[in-house]
Amino acid sequence: MGPSDLTFLRRAPPPHGHHMAGWRGSPRHLADMPADPGPLNLIAAGGSRSPLTDGESMKHRRPILGRRRFLIGTAALVTSGSLAAVTANAVLPSADQRAAATDPDVLVIGAGVAGLSAARDITDGGKKVLVLEARDRVGGRMWTDRSDMSIPVERGAELVHGPEISTWQLIRKGGAKTHNLRTEISRSDPGAPWEKSVPSLEGGPGGDFRVIGGYDQILKPLADGLTIQLNTVVRRIDYSPTGVVVQAERDGQAVTFKARAAVIALPVGVLQKDVVEFSPALPADKTAAFKAVKHHPVSKILMEFAKPVIPENADVVSGLPNNPGLLWNSSAGVPGFTGQVVVGWAEGDTAAELLALPAEQRLRQALEAVRGMAGQPDLMYTKASQHDWANDPFALGGYALDAPGGPVIYRPVDGVLFWAGAITDQIERSYDSGKTAAADVLRSLSASGQGSASGSSGT
Repeated sequence: MGPSDLTFLRRAPPPHGHHMAGWRGSPRHLADMPADPGPLNLIAAGGSRSPLTDGESMKHRRPILGRRRFLIGTAALVTSGSLAAVTANAVLPSADQRAAATDPDVLVIGAGVAGLSAARDITDGGKKVLVLEARDRVGGRMWTDRSDMSIPVERGAELVHGPEISTWQLIRKGGAKTHNLRTEISRSDPGAPWEKSVPSLEGGPGGDFRVIGGYDQILKPLADGLTIQLNTVVRRIDYSPTGVVVQAERDGQAVTFKARAAVIALPVGVLQKDVVEFSPALPADKTAAFKAVKHHPVSKILMEFAKPVIPENADVVSGLPNNPGLLWNSSAGVPGFTGQVVVGWAEGDTAAELLALPAEQRLRQALEAVRGMAGQPDLMYTKASQHDWANDPFALGGYALDAPGGPVIYRPVDGVLFWAGAITDQIERSYDSGKTAAADVLRSLSASGQGSASGSSGT
């Protein structure tokens, strides 16, 4: 494809790894659902309530529970120092939720989509679950940022790939609106103004979707009612056929947790680097399977402009001679927003080239791509943002490109260590893997006739 072969898409080939969810059936009914589900309440272990509203920065608030930061009885969506506005059904933690914090049956390591999915089903299966998360938010590589720009933007996962994937049920339960990226237009004459581009495809089912108002809205149905401890970095997992002991660090203090079983829902990059020590060592074939996974480099740069710069009848622009060579309108469908948020996207070798540059130079190249596309050499963004997932200590990679040992990676160990996420490259696959792990855990606990661990969580 040469520089003159510029294509403007609403139904673009999905940027691999930017993922979302699916429910079997038409998503059109979602258009009438509310975009803002309401306020969030953080429920402390002692029963106190601390409501935060959308856009309120946590750095200006007192720490909740001092060192012990629990999210109990709530769907907690912490994004870039702020909390998303989501509904919390519980005001005081139930006895079951208190028990999960102190005497869990199952520990879930990682509060990304895979971990939350597993925790949701295990909890619904009647077991006490405590989720441990290293970050100060849930969601993992789904990160809706509500502080940097005028509208919520996605630093990680963004697109829902098609109308028939499993996570549409979460979109429906979360009451989120969506925007379908499905109309394709092309610029056959590079010298013609953008407004004279002729649509070549209008309408039709399928395509990719964006969740208006924040992808993290799908986390509410998963997290609601769970017991989640943030800022807890797992360092070591001791295991035997009778249970697990997890050593972690929280605010510089050592903490210990015990349970009958654990679901490991960590990114494969973390598992490859041996950030978590396992004792005894994991089976050699599992360790080799982790090491064999190859990561696909991705670069995602977000820029906010005061006015729209992408042609009005297009959502995605591909085939640009620049790096990044793919741009899309990340504010498409947002009501009342008169500006435009543009994503500059690259993957593979071109992403590796970008990621080798200093952050400021990457941003400059993305801006030049927008300027060239718009024919406005003096165009300037008002705000910009980017995140390097490969160097994020709790991710250590974008997403897996090649994972030949998938079945080995997901194979349970000693009937007490179960695995979710890790190598999944789309949100719906993470969600599905969590459900599979949960079914395995419940089956194992039922077969062993055991529910509660003999110990309790440390302090």
